[in-house]
Amino acid sequence: MTKRAVVVGGGIAGLITLYRIRQQSPDTDAVLLEASPRLGGKILTTSFLGRPIDEAADAFISRVPWALELCEELGLDNFLISPATTDAYVLVDGELRKLPEGLLLGVPTKLLPLLRSRIVSPLAVLRAGLDRIRPDDWPGDDESVGGLIRRRMGDQIADRLVDPLIGSINAGDTDHLDVALAAPQLETASRRHRSLIAGLKEQTKISPENTKPLFLSFENGMGHLVKVLVNALGDADIRTNTRVTSIANNDGYLNITTNGATIESDVVVLATPAHQAANLLSSCSSAASRLSSIEHASVALVTMGFRRSDVHHPLDGSGVLVPHTEGLLTTAISWGSSKWPHWVDDEHAVFRVSAGRAGDTRALALDDDDLVEALLTEIAHILHIEGSLIEWRVSRWIDAFPQYAPGHDRLVSAIERDLRTEMPGVFLTGAAYRGLGIPACIRQGGECADAALDYLTAK
Repeated sequence: MTKRAVVVGGGIAGLITLYRIRQQSPDTDAVLLEASPRLGGKILTTSFLGRPIDEAADAFISRVPWALELCEELGLDNFLISPATTDAYVLVDGELRKLPEGLLLGVPTKLLPLLRSRIVSPLAVLRAGLDRIRPDDWPGDDESVGGLIRRRMGDQIADRLVDPLIGSINAGDTDHLDVALAAPQLETASRRHRSLIAGLKEQTKISPENTKPLFLSFENGMGHLVKVLVNALGDADIRTNTRVTSIANNDGYLNITTNGATIESDVVVLATPAHQAANLLSSCSSAASRLSSIEHASVALVTMGFRRSDVHHPLDGSGVLVPHTEGLLTTAISWGSSKWPHWVDDEHAVFRVSAGRAGDTRALALDDDDLVEALLTEIAHILHIEGSLIEWRVSRWIDAFPQYAPGHDRLVSAIERDLRTEMPGVFLTGAAYRGLGIPACIRQGGECADAALDYLTAK
C-alpha cells in the first residue's frame, strides 16, 4: 500500500521537507497543508517604490552551506548578489559611531580600532583586553551569549556591541539566549581557547569561507527562492487555506483534522511555530507542555521611503544598530538603498526600521499610524531627515522569533522523546527547534525528511 506523509506548514522548512520526501521517495503520497493563502512563511517579497523589497529576511548567511547548496541545486547560484558595503554603525549616547575593524559577531578581536571608535570607554577597552590573560572561567554548564561576553569582556562590550547585533538577529535579549545555539561560533571559540579573542582569531585564520561575502540574496528578493522551490515541486499536492486543527493517534495511523476534512497519514511533519505545534498535539500532554514553554518574540518591520535629498546623512554603510540601553523603540535601521547594489537610486532612500524584541512589546501596543510616527521621529533625529515620507508599509511578525534559552537543545530532545513514545510518526522541524535563519531551516527540513522516510521504511 502507498504510504502517506503530511507536512503541516508551508514555510521554507516545510517546503524543503516536502521537496526532499518527493525527491527521495517518489512513491510516497506526500501532502503539504498551509493555513494561509500563500507559501513561504517568514519569507515575503512585495513591491515598494516599484522594487521587490523583502518584508522580513532580506538575505541568508553564506558561511554555513545549506542555503547555498540549495541555490546551486535549483540553478540559482548565478543569480546571487551580495551587499554593496559591509560597513555599519551603532548608536551610542544618541550619536552614530562606525563599527570598528576586527569585530566577529560583535566581539572585538582588535583593540586599537575599538579604542578609536569611541563606542566604549577606554576602561572598557582595557577590560576587554584582559580576556587574553584571564584564566579560563567557564561555569561548566549551559551559558547565555551575554553571560559569556560579560565574564570575558565586560558589560559595555555586551551592551553596546554584541547584544545590538546578535539580539537584533534573534529579536532577543542575549542575556537569555543560549550561546551554543544563538552564536555557536562564539561558543566554539570559548571552548577551544582560554581566551575568546584568541579562539575567534584562530577561526578567522583557518576558515577559507571568511574570504567570501557573508550575506547573499537575489535582485528579486528572497521570495525568488520560494518561487523557484515551489516550481521545482511541480505537481505536488500543496493545499493552501487549509488550517489543521488537531492531530490524533488512530490505531497505528495519524488523523489530521482540518477546516474541511480529516486526513489519515502514516507520518506527520509539523513545520510550524512551537506554540502552534503544542495546540495541535494537545492529546500528547507532556510534549505539548514543553512546546508551550518555548517563548517567542514579536517584531514590527516598517519600510520607509524618502527623497534622498531630504536625508542629510551620507548613508555610507549598511545601517545602524540601536542598543536597548538607548531606550528607543527602534532596534535597527537597515539602509537598503545603500546596502544592496540593485537598490541604488540617486532619487530615493529606502530604510527598513525594526522595532520589538523579547521583553519589549511597545510596538505591539501601537496601531500602524502611531508606530510609523514614533519610529519616524526617532530615525529623523538619528539620520537628520527633514522631509516627509513618500511611502511606507508595516509588516508585523507576531510570535515569529523563538527564543533559545540556555538548555534549549535538551528541551527539544525531551520533546522528541515524548513524541516517539506518545505520538509515533510525528516529527518537528523549523526555526523553533534546532537553528534560526534560512540555512538552518533548510538543513532541518532535509534532516526531518530523512527521519520521516526512515520511519516509513521501518513501519
